[in-house]
Parts: sequence; C-alpha cells; structure tokens
Amino acid sequence: MTDIAAPKDMGIHPLLRGAYRARLLILLLLTNTLSFIDRAIMSVVVEPMRADLHLSDLQIGVLQGLAFAAIYALIGLPVGRLAERGNRLTILSTAIIVFSLATGLCGFATSFFQLFLLRMLVGVGEGGYMAPATSLVADHFKPSRRASALAVILLGTPFGFLIGSILGGQIAAHWGWRATFFVMSAPGLVIAALLILALKEPPRGLAEGVREQPSEPPPSFSAVLRHLFGQPAFRHLLAGAVLCTCGANAIGQFQVSFFARAHHLPIAIAAATSGMISFAGLAPGMLIGGNLVDRIARRDERWYLWTPALGAILGAVFLALGFWQTSFAPAVALIVLGSILLFFHYAPCYALVQLIAGVRRRASAVAVYGVFLGLLGSGLGPTFTGFVSSYIARARFTLGDLATLCPGGRGLETGSAIDQACQVASAAGMRGAMLAATALMAWGALHFLLSSRSIARALAAGRN
Repeated sequence: MTDIAAPKDMGIHPLLRGAYRARLLILLLLTNTLSFIDRAIMSVVVEPMRADLHLSDLQIGVLQGLAFAAIYALIGLPVGRLAERGNRLTILSTAIIVFSLATGLCGFATSFFQLFLLRMLVGVGEGGYMAPATSLVADHFKPSRRASALAVILLGTPFGFLIGSILGGQIAAHWGWRATFFVMSAPGLVIAALLILALKEPPRGLAEGVREQPSEPPPSFSAVLRHLFGQPAFRHLLAGAVLCTCGANAIGQFQVSFFARAHHLPIAIAAATSGMISFAGLAPGMLIGGNLVDRIARRDERWYLWTPALGAILGAVFLALGFWQTSFAPAVALIVLGSILLFFHYAPCYALVQLIAGVRRRASAVAVYGVFLGLLGSGLGPTFTGFVSSYIARARFTLGDLATLCPGGRGLETGSAIDQACQVASAAGMRGAMLAATALMAWGALHFLLSSRSIARALAAGRN
C-alpha cells in the first residue's frame, strides 16, 4: 500500500487526493438523493393513491413507516457486518438496483397488501446504503473533517425531497400517481454503474494512516454491541436521534397531505411547497450542523451533543408554531426555520457514532444505529402520524362512521355536506398529528444533553 506519509513530491495516497474524494462525495450524494426521492414520491402521491385505493391515514402511515422501515432497519445489520469484510462499492451498487426496481413495481400495485410487500422490497435495497457509505467516508476523511464530509452526502435528504416532490408532483398531476413510480425508478441503474466504474475500494482506516490487516477479522457482533451499549453516552445519543428522527419522519411523510388538507393547495403545488421547505430547511441544517460541530468541538467535545440539543428544542418550538398557523406564508417560514434547527443533529450524530465505535467497528456501529433509527424513527414516525390523524379525525366527524362515509378522506358524493365534513375532519386530524410530532423532538433534546455528560469517556474508549 502507498505510504500516507510519503514526501509531498511523491504525492499522497491516490484515494486521499482532493479530486478523488470530491468524486466519492458526489456519487454518494447522488445515491442518497435517489434514496430520498423514493421516500418523497411516496408522500407526494398519498392523496391520489389514498382516493384511488380507498386507504386510511393509518394504512398510509404503515406503508410509509413500518412496511418500509422494518425491513430497511433489519437488513442494515447483515449489510453492516458484510461491509466490515466485503467490497462496499459492490454492496452499494446492488442495493441501488434493488430499490430502484422495487420503486418502479409500486406503480403496478392495486391493493394495500401489494404496496406493503413492495415497500418492504424497497426497504431491502435502501437498507444497504448507509452502513457501507458512511464507512467509506470515514476511510477517506480524518475525524476532524468527518462531520462536514458526512453532511455533504446527507444533503441527499433535502435534494431528494426537493426533486422528488417537485418532479413527482408534476408527473402525478399530469399522468397519475402510477407513472410517478415508473419514471423515478430509472436513474438508479445509471448511478449503480457509475459507482463501480468511477470508484475504488479503500483500505480500512486509510484516513487515520492505519495499515489494513486483511487476515485480521473484525470484532464479533456481540463485541460491537457490548462496546456501544456499554457507553451511557451512546445510549442517550441513540435515544435522542431516534426521537428526532421519529418526529421528523412523522412530519416529513405527511407534509404534502398537511398543505393539501389544511391549506387547500392542489397536489402539484402542495408537493412543490413541501419539497422546497424540505430543501430550504434540511440542507442548511445539515451543513451548518456538520461544519459548526467540526469547528467548535475542537475546543470542547460536548458540543457534538450540545449543538443537536439546542437545535432540537428550538426546532420543535418553531415547527409547532408553523403547524398552528392558518395563514400560508407564516406557516412556511416557521416550518423552514424549525427544520433548519432540528437538522443540526443529523451529521454530528453519524460522525459521533463512528468516533465512539472506532476503526474496526464503524460499519457495524452505523448498522446498529440504523436499526433503531429505521424501526423506531422512520418506522413509527409516519405510523404515529397516521394513527393520531385518524383518531382526531374520527373524534371531529360527528355524522356517523368516518371509514364508511369518508373512504379515502372524501365523501361518497363530491361537494355534499358530508364531503365537506369529511374534509374538515381530515384537515383537523392532520394538523393535530403534526403538532403532536413536535413533542418528540423536544424529548430528544433532553437525551442529547444527558449524552454530553459522559461523551469524553465514550470517545476515549473508541480510540482504543
């Protein structure tokens, strides 16, 4: 292996050069963007799909949450272990192909059960992304630059929601919700090929100057779990991240529906509004959070957690104020500000998990982290919104049985008094569910603060 400490005229390791690392980040950003385009289009087509297939909010919540996230989270564990040994680029390209094909197949579904199975298959593919991708980033960037590097690829979240919401909304408005799935599935095959052709698998620990020992097996999975959960800082970090992820997904997957119901926007405009809010909120939040922590944590490591805590509590306040508004412009402004603050936690938490884990436990640690974020955050978040929304809507609807008189959220006779009552109840349910989701973020802030009390000891353990 080329020596990292070679003289300047000999050059640094080829995989640590600026041009190559920029190429790596761009391709990983594109991959992550595709992943979140899929999640965006599912939220974009909720209203027409709900009406077409006569689905309840709870069923929609299950499709966007548990159906996808359960398998997404669980598949991350074997993928994480495989990424400790195998070629991470091969794992990534295979995952992209799987979730792209599964997304396209969703356009053929004719029932809740079929969509449930296909969303599980999408989860299989997307579950193969985060562990190998973050492990690759860690092998190309030193710890002092890792949070900001991760923030770049995590920008796929706002980019994906922006592209998926705007483009998906237009496709759904003009050609129907099924066509949205067909069109959005195609780019994944191109990205999968580029990963294999343009990148190379790096030695483990390259950025730290560690020479890889191919014959040395990684620590056992039980050893990884003992190392992670033996640290109170990790346990509280995980709890805070799960609660913030749960709240963010509870809101994000129903944001299009909120604007369509509570502010009476057409589906294309509601989708574009949601996409622009996601981009304007998530992108600055991730970049500011990652870069800010890389700078100030050099003085005090507790800023890795103080920054997410401050962002989560203030973000919850502004988001709640935004969803309470009945005027469109103030609602958008407050929701954007709340999203920026909330997502201060995203990149620092991923960076901190890897620092606590150490070089040979990185991919497995991210997989464990992903299981909890997937099952409890991405899985329960939308399900929580669907449940609360349905509960409040039933309470507000006083003309009879909501499911019977309001299939898909609309009355059997368009424009009738019952139809109007259905829409009022549906809008009230959605607004109440969004407000309830903000409380989860404030709860998460408390756990970030608790984690900061023992983070120094956890980081010292990760260096050993």
